Amino acid sequence: MGIAVRHEHAEAPLAAPTQRHARLQMQRRQPRLFQWLLLTLASGCCGGALANDLGGEVAVTSSLIDRGISIAPNKVTVQVAGYWLPSPGWSVSTSVALQSPDWSDPVAVAAQVGRAWMLGDRWQIQASLLYYGYPTDRSTRTFNRQEASLAWSYRDVLTFAISTFNFPRADQSPWNAAFDITANIPLRNDFSLLLGAGSSRFPAMAYGAAHSGRYQYGQLGLKWSRLGWTLKAERILTSSNTPRMQGGPGETPWLGTVSRAF
Repeated sequence: MGIAVRHEHAEAPLAAPTQRHARLQMQRRQPRLFQWLLLTLASGCCGGALANDLGGEVAVTSSLIDRGISIAPNKVTVQVAGYWLPSPGWSVSTSVALQSPDWSDPVAVAAQVGRAWMLGDRWQIQASLLYYGYPTDRSTRTFNRQEASLAWSYRDVLTFAISTFNFPRADQSPWNAAFDITANIPLRNDFSLLLGAGSSRFPAMAYGAAHSGRYQYGQLGLKWSRLGWTLKAERILTSSNTPRMQGGPGETPWLGTVSRAF
C-alpha cells in the first residue's frame, strides 16, 4: 500500500441497538487513538531531521492499490508513515491511510518489522514480517492480512521478492504465495522509470470467487524526486482474472502520487 506498505469495500449492514451503542463508543475512542498515532508518526518525522534512525513520509494518492487490486474507494487518500531503525540492519515501520470525510477512521493500517543484510557492496537481502489491517467495517476486516517476505535488492535499482500470506479472519485461508519484481531505473534530471510485475495466488472465499487461482499484475510509470519531494504517475496493469474485493471499486488503471519524506 502506498508508502509503507507495500498496501479496503462493502457497506456495513445495519447494526442492532447494542451493536450501534458499542460502535458509537468505538467511534468516540478512535479519533483520540488515531490522533495519538498521527502525533507519534509526526514526531518520528520531525526527529528524522535530528537523527538518522527516525523518519517518515506523508503522501497523497489518487487511490489505494495493493498488488493490482483497488483496496479502498477510488478517491483521494492521505497516507502517513513512520520508521525507526533501532539497531544496524533492523527496521520497524507503520503507516495509516485516511479518506474523507472520516479522517479519524482509517481505511488501512500496516506494520512491518524487517532485518536486512548486505551481500557485498551492491546486493542486499531483507526478511520482513508484515500485518495489514482494513478496519472500516466487519466485511473489510475479513481482508486483514499477515505476511512474511524475503527480498533481494541490487543497488536500490532492482528488487525481487517472494512472499507468503493468509487472511487470519477468513473462515478458510490457506497460506498463499506471491512473487514480485520491481525496477527503479534512473534517467536524467531527477527522473526515473518505474517498472513492476508480479503474480499472486488468491483464495476463493476471501474474494468471493468461484474457486481459487493465480493472477498477474504490473505497473509502468515515471517518477520525479528532489529534496525529499516525489511525484509519480503509474499505469496499473492486471490480468483478466484479477479478483476484486467484495463490494470494492474494481479495476483502477491509473495511479498518481505526491509525497514528502522527512
